[in-house]
Amino acid sequence: MTQPVLSVRSLAIEFTSLGRTSRAVDGIDLDVHPGETVGLVGETGCGKSATALSILGLIPSPPGRVHAQTMRFGDVELLALEPEELRQIRGAGISMVFQEPMTSLDPSFTVGSQLAEVLRTHRGLEGSALRQESLEVLARMRMPHPERVLRQYPFELSGGMRQRVMIGAAMACGPRLLIADEPTTALDVTVQAQILALLRDVQRHSGTSVLLITHDLGVVAENCDRVYVMYAGRIVESASTRDLFAEPLHPYTQALLRAIPDVSGDRSELAVIPGEVPSPASPPSGCRFNPRCARVMAGCRQLVPALVERRPGHFVACHLYEAA
Repeated sequence: MTQPVLSVRSLAIEFTSLGRTSRAVDGIDLDVHPGETVGLVGETGCGKSATALSILGLIPSPPGRVHAQTMRFGDVELLALEPEELRQIRGAGISMVFQEPMTSLDPSFTVGSQLAEVLRTHRGLEGSALRQESLEVLARMRMPHPERVLRQYPFELSGGMRQRVMIGAAMACGPRLLIADEPTTALDVTVQAQILALLRDVQRHSGTSVLLITHDLGVVAENCDRVYVMYAGRIVESASTRDLFAEPLHPYTQALLRAIPDVSGDRSELAVIPGEVPSPASPPSGCRFNPRCARVMAGCRQLVPALVERRPGHFVACHLYEAA
């Protein structure tokens, strides 16, 4: 396989508050290869967004601390870069679409001025060329009336239009990697479908790799080539999307799939996962899913399972398979 666009090994993220340290991400590995869409899925609070922010160097220190054996973007070791060097990569080599565009776009500046800042900083455009490229960015995002939108402020746009602006700004400089953190949160179902279709179309034409962060397995099924399942700061399973949905191995993944509403009517009740995600400040010993797992064994409460390849390309961290 070709060299990954992004390769992360043993990533750990800690936050300290009031003298107490919480480990939000605990030693995960992650690869994204050229042209593929990789899903990072899990419940709220499992560390997905913190992982994304750490890749871009956006974890504030203090209170956060990021450790990793390596975090490579192509041939570049991101952890070795000075802040100014990282800023040059951020937005040009790696871009990000955040969950809520209303808080990501500055309400006191027009859409045109915010797009212009990106194009001026990373592509050196000025004057008429800058304005023309801003219009073309919006047109590529299928934005109606792009000239009018350039003059508008973010609060004058709908949620779907704001997200199109964010995607346009993120893709304006042709990044090799796009990180999309819950890009359809707070959008209605119809607009969600439009935004996801836009992301697929943009990727198809640009060849950009995508790390798609979501809690929605339906989004993963329709958009991702591979998927990492994250629970309480750790990766518990990874596989191609087809293999993961055809035969999930980890009890947590199995429970997530059972919790998807059954539109066929074969299931009368919606399955739920008992309990809740543990606090990063006081995680359970052993496998972190053991308090909620229906198949828990004695060893699950004592030993941390390693993420091991059980089938070609299919990895799982679970004591159930250690004797297999």
